[in-house]
Amino acid sequence: MRSLFLIWVWILLCACTEQPQAQLRVGFNVWPGYETLRLAKQQGYLADNIRLVELMSATDTMDAFRHGRIEVAALTLDEALVLAGEGIALNIVLIMDISNGADAVVARQSVTDLRQLKGKRIAYEQTAVGALMLHETLEAAQLQMADIEAVHLPVNQHFHALQTRHVDAVVTFEPVTTQLLNHEHQIIFDSAEIPGKIVDVLVVRTQQLRRHQASLRALIGAQFATLSYVAQNPHHAAELMSPRLGLEPDDLLSALDGMVLADAATNRALLVGQGKTPPLQTTAEQLLSVLMEHHMIDADVDLHSLVDARFVIQ
Repeated sequence: MRSLFLIWVWILLCACTEQPQAQLRVGFNVWPGYETLRLAKQQGYLADNIRLVELMSATDTMDAFRHGRIEVAALTLDEALVLAGEGIALNIVLIMDISNGADAVVARQSVTDLRQLKGKRIAYEQTAVGALMLHETLEAAQLQMADIEAVHLPVNQHFHALQTRHVDAVVTFEPVTTQLLNHEHQIIFDSAEIPGKIVDVLVVRTQQLRRHQASLRALIGAQFATLSYVAQNPHHAAELMSPRLGLEPDDLLSALDGMVLADAATNRALLVGQGKTPPLQTTAEQLLSVLMEHHMIDADVDLHSLVDARFVIQ
């Protein structure tokens, strides 16, 4: 009888014991606006069940998300739209940053004017943001795709391609932008010319939202805590973040000047807003029209259900 009683006590204890949370895998490539995720881990802000998956490019991140190797992905807004256009049910739960010069067209010194891009070899990553930047650059130069020789190259080959004169210009982003500027190349167009169009977000598969609700709230809380740390300790934060980016701390601080790191207030302003339509949805509508015009998205995307702002609302 006593042994039966002990068995029942053990069963009750097991039932009351909190089960370990499922692992939440967060994928991201090399970009200063995403490096706060690693800093959050270094500072001990992230729970043990949140695993960071560091990838080589946005293309790799999108592929990992497509095939379920990660539950959360850090992507540009237009990359998120491309995945949604493929029929992947996802939600934007956080704005990471807004590019304001960190994405750029960097050219050799002989190219001093946008119109001189005519007939030149221009390398860009075959992603939505790469295509968007090239589209905006050519429009500013009053050129067409037929006027240039486009070369598809992943971002980790941009530095070498420009240095060895394999191409005349690259559509690239930080930290490659600063690395090229340090070798006497020059910016001839950047995302400051198209304010608000390149936005980095965290996306989650819709079917994973309920299962990982607590972990997502913890992840986003850790991100906001990290941004506060960066604001209060910019030089120390830059020292911690710069090694993986291949930049000196001062160069990283300069690179961060080319973007807005989105804190809680910025997220609420853009994901919720004050009117019927959140500002991010308006930006997404503009981007979607460009992507469809350039046949990068074949199917329309339901933008009304794209954002889930519950994690940024206090």
